[in-house]
Amino acid sequence: MSGAPSLDRVTVMTVVMEALLADGARPEGDPDAVDTARIVADGRCVVAGLPVSKEAFGRMGVRQRPLVDEGKRVEPGDAIAELGGPLAAMRGAAPTALRFLAHLSAIASEHRPAQWGDPMEAYAARLSPGEPVGHDGPSFHVSFQPEMGD
Repeated sequence: MSGAPSLDRVTVMTVVMEALLADGARPEGDPDAVDTARIVADGRCVVAGLPVSKEAFGRMGVRQRPLVDEGKRVEPGDAIAELGGPLAAMRGAAPTALRFLAHLSAIASEHRPAQWGDPMEAYAARLSPGEPVGHDGPSFHVSFQPEMGD
């Protein structure tokens, strides 16, 4: 997104590593199974935090490719990113990555205020369109390949 605010890479890396460690993130399932999946919006929101979720998945060995720009409004069911790599790593990183997406998207969607002094929350607040989006807070889920064909 042209003109979008940016996040300091070192800040993102540090916050994500601390969160993955605190969450006890570990690969879950068959370590040899490799596939693709998508991150899907469960409700209307302004997407914020794709660089953060990319870092969380990347730290576990999963690739993430955005399908929408940061700061874009999305509707329920919209895919916002594709994932590729070990399914066990996707499952292990997903809780942390999705929590960051939901938290930062809630700020960008004006469902909650940003905390002063938090650079990631300040970043998300700068993505806000200036009016609340929807009634429920943003949430996301990972749709694994077999579910995608249904």
